[in-house]
Amino acid sequence: MEQKIKDKVTVIRESLQAEGLAVSERRGGVRVKLDCGCNVDIFSLTSSPDHVRARVKIIESDALKRKELIESAQKSLSQSLVGVARIEPFRLSRETGAECIYNAVIEVETPCNTDEPIEIGADAIELIADGDDVLAAVSPEDPDVFQFDFDIEDSSQLKTTSSLAEKAMSQLESVDAKMLRQSLDMMGLKRSSTVRLALTRIFRSTLEIKELESAIQSEALKIVTPEDRMELQTVKSLCGNGFLDSVVDLLWQEVFNRQY
Repeated sequence: MEQKIKDKVTVIRESLQAEGLAVSERRGGVRVKLDCGCNVDIFSLTSSPDHVRARVKIIESDALKRKELIESAQKSLSQSLVGVARIEPFRLSRETGAECIYNAVIEVETPCNTDEPIEIGADAIELIADGDDVLAAVSPEDPDVFQFDFDIEDSSQLKTTSSLAEKAMSQLESVDAKMLRQSLDMMGLKRSSTVRLALTRIFRSTLEIKELESAIQSEALKIVTPEDRMELQTVKSLCGNGFLDSVVDLLWQEVFNRQY
């Protein structure tokens, strides 16, 4: 049997299935239950489909136990994808009480060519064929389904700009250029990305709140194409509770409030 590779997430999904792991579909990607017991979501970025990320949610108030769980998930996923993909260390991207969200970059080593078929082993064929047991249907009410959508009616619930600006200034005070660059890299933003350049310029030119607000207004005028706006929406979804969340929120408001 021949199965054509469609994209990097497909490569990963088929490899995990061949390892005998339970994989279910999620909007924009897949979820795998690892041997360590953790559920990991694997998805490609909407703005850059060639960039793949892994995300795991850990609900544990004890920091040491969280560390053990995330290291176990890292080891288990890496072992399951040996020769297929390289998993960078999981990094904390969001923390709300005992609930922590970790993201990791996945570098797929297998060439993804839609024109070249690959051979699927007998074990993988059996697992893929047994779709009712392995691939779970996506429920629209699943709270963990990845959604990069937004409802413009939410604009009535936008946070107060002044308080966001103060929070943004406070968050950026402890951030250096290297931290900013690593964070933007983690979100898969290309060096030429309009959104990346906007956030970099805002960071470099901000010393006071008025300067921050002025820089955001100026950069918002440059985010005009549908692709750039979608990328900004994706960034807003990825950086929740990180040191960029308030700056991105302010930029997002400026861009979409002008539009609507």
